[in-house]
Amino acid sequence: MLKPVNLFFIVAILVSRFLPHPPNFTPIIAIFMASGGLSLVPLLVTYLFTDAILGFHSSMIWVYASLFAIGYLQKGPIVSSLLFFIITNFAVWTSGYYGYDLEGLLLCYTMAIPFFINTLASTLIFYNLIKYYQNNIFLLPRLLTPA
Repeated sequence: MLKPVNLFFIVAILVSRFLPHPPNFTPIIAIFMASGGLSLVPLLVTYLFTDAILGFHSSMIWVYASLFAIGYLQKGPIVSSLLFFIITNFAVWTSGYYGYDLEGLLLCYTMAIPFFINTLASTLIFYNLIKYYQNNIFLLPRLLTPA
């Protein structure tokens, strides 16, 4: 059975994937970080479900691998955002759009910096909101339950 926190994360993924938002400004990385690594499968399945509706793309395996690594490693918002940036933009480079040389790789990462700023900002904001919510809201039922 899914815990309330897992259901919260699943609903948050569903909502955030379908609501309009600035490019790369979503709670997805923060959700995978805050999951504690225990509920990665339901989160990945939910993400896959939304991709089935929104459309599949050629770099999906890289996105899923980075989200799994983020959820498993639990290294904080900055490292997680960097990990996502490095992995997913490497995938963009492998598409050949920027060429298959060092110059193309550097150009690919350079062109992605504006998206990284949004990724980092949203991850910091949403991670802190989720942690606040986990520490204060989910704690209330335990505090109100007699021992």
